[in-house]
Amino acid sequence: MLKATDEAFDYISKTTKKNPIQVLVEAIENSAPREDVIRLQRGGVVYNSAVDIAPIQRLDEALKNIALATFKATFKARKDISTALAEELIAASKNDQKSFAVKRKDEIERIAQGSR
Repeated sequence: MLKATDEAFDYISKTTKKNPIQVLVEAIENSAPREDVIRLQRGGVVYNSAVDIAPIQRLDEALKNIALATFKATFKARKDISTALAEELIAASKNDQKSFAVKRKDEIERIAQGSR
């Protein structure tokens, strides 16, 4: 996996002319959800409530979604894992809706907003 990450960072630096670590940080910032939904039960009634997410959980969720997007892009396609990771990081750093991680963050936050 280290080789794939190195190749992805090389691809990012060639295509964007930016520091790949900065692109990674921006991608994590743009794909980390701020709110989530939990299930509460009072008596026999179960309902959803929106809560703020802890910083470490935000980081975990962002990295999980980026990894899932990379896996999904390489599953049935003839795409290299390093290229898929680089394209996902670039799209997420631009806050592009083509990014799976950004779409997932927006979906989580939309559901949480509806549960307020």
